Amino acid sequence: MPRLRFKAVKLIPRGPIRELPRADTIFGAMGNAVATLFGAKAVDELVEGFKSGAGISSAFPFKGDTYYLPKPLSVGALDFEKLLKDLPEEERYTMEKAMKKAGYLDLRNFEKALRLEPFDVPKAMPFRKVDVPRVALDRVTNDSNLYFWDEVRFKESSGLYFLYSGDEGFFRDYILPALRYLSDTGIGGKATWGFGLFDFRLDELEISAPESPCNVTLSNALPTKTPVLWNLVRKGGWSSGRRKPKVNFISEGSIVADDPGKIISIDLGLAYRVYVYGFTFPVPAEVPEEALRGVDCP
Repeated sequence: MPRLRFKAVKLIPRGPIRELPRADTIFGAMGNAVATLFGAKAVDELVEGFKSGAGISSAFPFKGDTYYLPKPLSVGALDFEKLLKDLPEEERYTMEKAMKKAGYLDLRNFEKALRLEPFDVPKAMPFRKVDVPRVALDRVTNDSNLYFWDEVRFKESSGLYFLYSGDEGFFRDYILPALRYLSDTGIGGKATWGFGLFDFRLDELEISAPESPCNVTLSNALPTKTPVLWNLVRKGGWSSGRRKPKVNFISEGSIVADDPGKIISIDLGLAYRVYVYGFTFPVPAEVPEEALRGVDCP
């Protein structure tokens, strides 16, 4: 079984964040940072580095030395009755329900899921979403309006991380300076309010994966061919005060076959083009045969 090694960039939040940033958000933030630090030409060099083989995942939670990863969608195609046939009926029902409902798995159980083996589901996650009341004031009348929004808050010794694969020199010359800049300016929405600020440190993560022609992507991605199993994520956003059109991504945990994904550029009427990151971050994953009908995993 191949053992895949990645650099893990651990982001330790200094406060709440709006949401766990996906790969396209992380890339967009790094692009803005590189442009500020080194100029517009450096953004083209950043893009070229990713086109040449570098890759980033979306951000996922961690607690201490425990890393969590998204459950592969291949698990949903399993015959749970057959998989859990040795368990008593009541225990089988409880475990099947938990396996279907799980969003994240710790590393060791993620590896089991890659091999379509029974896995345990975390009893709790190191973060939670909370509704926070806010007050908006009318600029003319000073009338107040109460509204709520979501914040993500992490438990002690917890945070989020993303994975990097690729050339060390590219990481040192582009990714590391961008991280230093972003640690004080923030990633994601409402950075000017103090959201998305973080400290960071570097670690390594090793994943034991099965031999398989299919892959689970750990980034939201823009596929170049029909995926094997997928969920759609429709995302827009903002760049320099301009609203970006919404784009259809496949979500983290989706299963693809020999598909690197792609990066696209969009014209927002600015002095430069805006890039949208959509490369896959592939890890081999076994897929039940019944889910491969009509799909060719080379």
